[in-house]
Parts: sequence; C-alpha cells; structure tokens
Amino acid sequence: MVTDIAALGTSPNADPLVQTILERGLERHIIDLDAYGFTVIPPEKMGTSPGFAERLRDALLHTYSERHDAPIEDFRSSDLPKGNRKSWDLIEEDDAVVEAATNPVVLTMARWLCGQSAILGGTSSIIKPRTDEGDNRLNLHNDTHGVPSPLTQYAHLANLSWVLTDYETPEDGPTVFVPGSHRFGRLPQPHETEFWREDSHYEVVPIQAKAGSLVVWHGNTWHGAMGRTSVGLRVTLVLVWMRSYMKPINTWDGVSPDLIERYPELTRILGLEHPYPHTESGKGYELVRPFMAAGLDQFA
Repeated sequence: MVTDIAALGTSPNADPLVQTILERGLERHIIDLDAYGFTVIPPEKMGTSPGFAERLRDALLHTYSERHDAPIEDFRSSDLPKGNRKSWDLIEEDDAVVEAATNPVVLTMARWLCGQSAILGGTSSIIKPRTDEGDNRLNLHNDTHGVPSPLTQYAHLANLSWVLTDYETPEDGPTVFVPGSHRFGRLPQPHETEFWREDSHYEVVPIQAKAGSLVVWHGNTWHGAMGRTSVGLRVTLVLVWMRSYMKPINTWDGVSPDLIERYPELTRILGLEHPYPHTESGKGYELVRPFMAAGLDQFA
C-alpha cells in the first residue's frame, strides 16, 4: 500500500514541496490556503535564528530613515506622517531581506502557489503609523493586478508578508481578509470595498500574529487593512511572488555579483536567467526547461 506518494519520485515539481510541507508541519496552512485563501504561519515554524525578526525589522526601519531623512528612534513609540510609508526595491539593502526571501518556508509556500519557476516580482516595506480612526484604512482589493476577470482558480501571484510587529488587536491596524474570496474569480466592485460599513456585504477576518510570523495569501484573495490607532509603528516586509510570465514590479538587473555569489538562490528567484526577454546567451532556457517540459503542471 502506498502511504508516501512524494517518496515515489513521480512528480518532480510537486514532490519536494510536499516533503517540505510535511517536514515543517505546514499541512494546516496548505488547507487554510485552499479553503480560505490566506494563512498565518507562526514564528516557531519559520526556522529562523534567534533575533531574526528584530534584525529584519531594524533593517527596514533603517532603510526608510535613510531614504526619507526621517529618523525613527523607537518603533514602539515613534510617529510618522499619515499614510502607509512604503519603500521598494529592498533586496540589496540588507542581508536580512535576502534571508527573508530565501527562507525555506517562504520558498515552499511561494512555489506551492506559483510553481517551481516562481520569481520574486517585488519587495517592499510598509511602515504604518498611528492615525485617527479611519484615516489609515485600506479598502478591499486583490493583488492580481492587470489580469482581467474571470480570474483563474490557480494563482498568478502570491503575497508573502513578514509580520515584524505584533498584530494583537484591531487597533494595531492589521490586514483583514474575506475568507474564500480567492474563488470569486473577480475584483471587488466599488460598492463592495468599504468593509467597515454596517451594510457591508462581507464579513472580514483581521489577522492576529506575533512578530516573526509569515502571512501568506493567494493573489485573488480580497483583503484590506484596518486603521492603526495604537501607539507606535506597524512594520511589514512584503514579498510579491509571481508566475514567470507575469511582469515583475522590480527589475533586478543591477543586483551585485557579490550578493548573488553569497546567495546563489537569487539567480533563480529573481529571474536573472529567465528566457525572456531573449538574449544571445540562451542561459535562461536551461534554467526553466525542466518546468517548461512539465506542461500544465500547476507546480511547474
């Protein structure tokens, strides 16, 4: 009797994902993704070194401070102008960002949703300050930008966000989700986006998570965010993963050879040898040929 299908080696794109899911105890999170379109993986399952979340958070705050000439003394009590304060293109800012992107759990979840040939389409930090109630809400939307309805059931895109400050109460300004909305196959209409209204059509679920957790959601899943009224800053690293045919948010051509030498996985996940746009080297074809040969395999 076959009890371990992954051990048979018959599905080279799916088998390594299944094996990692079982080894890391991620089964519940795969079920959540399929049923609800989102999941929260706690810090103890991420396999990070002690203090990693703090190091990553400090790197994002330092980058923001340097780029915007806005010193942040202490994220627990600091304030910033209203609105989500974003910084993009972070892969070379600090090794902690690279470690966050190449974490084995991150790679497994990204490839489960977007295939073994998934690329890291963009990196951004969100630093969310305290505001008056309602001033910092984010309307319901999905992340599968530029793809017309009806949307496919499989993911063109996935959002994997590192939570770097605790989401304990609605006052912390957490992300909210409409469970099961990844199966709706469309964007929310304008009259459906204001989830906080008493006559809202949908009940949302706010995330509760400790710093160091990973929130994962299908690109089709409807989500927004509550306004933050708690003292201090909400800090998040957003990793946008895409199937290889999607247009990336960031271009990675200028990534330093030294960084790639230290983190060889970057060559694959940044799409640096992708076959398109075509170059005379032809290296990209060798990189993705195993996945192209898999045809319609969703894990290719």
